[in-house]
Amino acid sequence: MWTSGQPGVAGEGPNTLNRPSDVAIARNGDIFVADGHSGMDTNMRIVKYSKDGTFIKEWGTKGSAPGELNGAHGLAFDSRGRLFVADRENRRVQIFGQDGGFIDAWTQFGSPSGIFISPDDVLYVADLSEGIRIGSARDGSLSAHISAPVPESGRTARVAESVAVDARGNLYARENAGMKLLKFAARR
Repeated sequence: MWTSGQPGVAGEGPNTLNRPSDVAIARNGDIFVADGHSGMDTNMRIVKYSKDGTFIKEWGTKGSAPGELNGAHGLAFDSRGRLFVADRENRRVQIFGQDGGFIDAWTQFGSPSGIFISPDDVLYVADLSEGIRIGSARDGSLSAHISAPVPESGRTARVAESVAVDARGNLYARENAGMKLLKFAARR
C-alpha cells in the first residue's frame, strides 16, 4: 500500500498534500491527484506520481487562465489518455496531456464537480447545481442533461458531487448535502 502526505499536515511539495479531492490512475499505473478543494487556504494543482508512489511532477496554480485551477475537484481519463479535470469554481472542464500540457477548456458542462468517462468516450459531468450533463469527450458536444431533482424542502437542489456509470449503463450520482446515492436506470 502506498500513502502520500502526512495526516494533519497540509502543504505544498512532493510529499505533502492540502485538501486532495480526487485520484485517477492512467493505463500505465501513474497516479494523478487533484490537490486543492475549493477554498482560500489550499493548493490548486495536479500532482503526478509513478505507480510505486515516486513523485514525478506537479502543475497548476490558483487562477482562471488556461492551465490554472480553482477547485480542481474531479479527474478522469479518456480513451486517448488525456486527463480531464473538473475545475469547479472556474466553471469549466480542463483537458491536459499526462505531462501537464494544457490542451483545451470546455465551459458547456456547468460547474463540474465530478467526471466519469466511459470506454467509448461518453463524458458524464456532475454539475454541482444543475444535475448531470452528458456529452462527448472527443469533441465536447452535449447530448443530454439530467436535471437536479427539486427537494421536498423546497431548498435549492445540489444533486451531484460525483458521478459514475456501471457496465449496464446505470448512472450513479453522489449527493453530499442530502448524503444520498442516486441511481438513474439505463434506458432500454
